[in-house]
Amino acid sequence: MIALFRKLVILALLIALGACAGTGGSGYAGSKSDKNKRAAELQVQLAQEYLKRGSLEVARDKLARALELDPYSAQAHTVSGFLNETISDFVQAELHYRRAVEIKPKDGDMSNNFASFLCRRGRYPEAEIMFRQALSDPYYKTPEVALANAGICAKDSGNLELAESYLRDALARKADYPGALLPMASVLHARGDFLRARAFMQRYEAGQPGNPEALYLGYQIETALGDKRSAEDYRRRLTSSFPRSREAQLLEQGQ
Repeated sequence: MIALFRKLVILALLIALGACAGTGGSGYAGSKSDKNKRAAELQVQLAQEYLKRGSLEVARDKLARALELDPYSAQAHTVSGFLNETISDFVQAELHYRRAVEIKPKDGDMSNNFASFLCRRGRYPEAEIMFRQALSDPYYKTPEVALANAGICAKDSGNLELAESYLRDALARKADYPGALLPMASVLHARGDFLRARAFMQRYEAGQPGNPEALYLGYQIETALGDKRSAEDYRRRLTSSFPRSREAQLLEQGQ
């Protein structure tokens, strides 16, 4: 589930800035401040593209330029946090994530990103506080993302009951949200509720292509239910489609 968690966080981090690129601040239209903000937003967009390509040094330079143009760009700080986390500079990562929240304390995305970072660092109580701050944003467009991430974090901390609660809330907001369906199947499997775990797995698979995490979890669920045929089908799909994955290796090791 760690790999899935990282995917969810990356999706939350890659913020679409195009919609706000044409909006001005409090000054008059065409002011230097407005131009700098728009230029900074463009640099952040470019940095995100380079990040997706794996060009970390170029992304770093774009983010540095963005913060030079607009030191109060929460987007630049949160993406800088992700970049620094990617290169394992966790001190700088935390400084940037925290600064983004200081600049926009009521923005659900910024709080969710910082909370997710804290969770990945194993700082679960702090992460819980930040997830709740994210969910307190009445204008948060994707609360199901923070709820799902909070659920995954609670599972990682060992609190399966809280994890299920968060994930149920996420699915109440968006019933077909894959970022909550697969974690819910995982939580229910961990709780020994294998039939319900299967049901959520089936819902997930109805709208998503196979991936190593899902196929391995499906194998575990069907094995627990004693359905050897279905378990074998998951095993075959995993080892044939993703033979080099960590999950395929675990199966080969009999785990």
